Amino acid sequence: MMRPELLASTTTPDRRRMTLTQYGRHYYIEMDGQGLMSTRAPGSERALANLAGRELVDHPHPRVLIGGLGLGFTLGAALDVLPAAASVVVVEFFETIVDWNRKFGFESATDRLADPRVVVEVTDVVDYVRRVERPFDAILLDVDNGPEAWVLDSNKQLYDVPGLTRIRQALTPGGLLAVWSAEGSSVFEQRLVEAGFTASSEPIEGRGRKGDRHTIFLGRAPAPALAPQT
Repeated sequence: MMRPELLASTTTPDRRRMTLTQYGRHYYIEMDGQGLMSTRAPGSERALANLAGRELVDHPHPRVLIGGLGLGFTLGAALDVLPAAASVVVVEFFETIVDWNRKFGFESATDRLADPRVVVEVTDVVDYVRRVERPFDAILLDVDNGPEAWVLDSNKQLYDVPGLTRIRQALTPGGLLAVWSAEGSSVFEQRLVEAGFTASSEPIEGRGRKGDRHTIFLGRAPAPALAPQT
């Protein structure tokens, strides 16, 4: 009988135990025994990047911020659809997650983090958004299980109206915010509207027809005002 193999473990700064386990061909990351992510159902993580890539197809030099590296599926999908002149900043709170991606290559046989378009910032995405100086064309967030299910308590500040307003200010005019969530939420869509976005959501299959259905929230920042005709 196949048994899970513990590949690595670490103690997080807040004294929780994070583990990486392999079971067959799949990897699982857990926090204090609770599942955070796995390689079993990456469809919606890839869709997060594909939706943004669809919006940026005509942009010659897009700047993209990915909040949450996870197992690398969103980053990998983004690199597959973005042009060579794109720049991608990946913000990951746990340096161990970055190290495990480099060592085990969950998403690809190649090291996606070594792509010249990629810059990795090991920091809190809440703090990073507050100090953005050059705006992004798209911001993709996959740092929690949804707007009401946070890995870090501080992440609540990403999903309230003031936090969403800061994110909008970190986007170019007409820029896109995409947020991964395990579930839909009309309340969160209303918050996006209150923060100045045009809001929508899309249900996405995590693993074909047998997988759970996840949700991607989309927020469009206001487009630049048209110059008056003379």
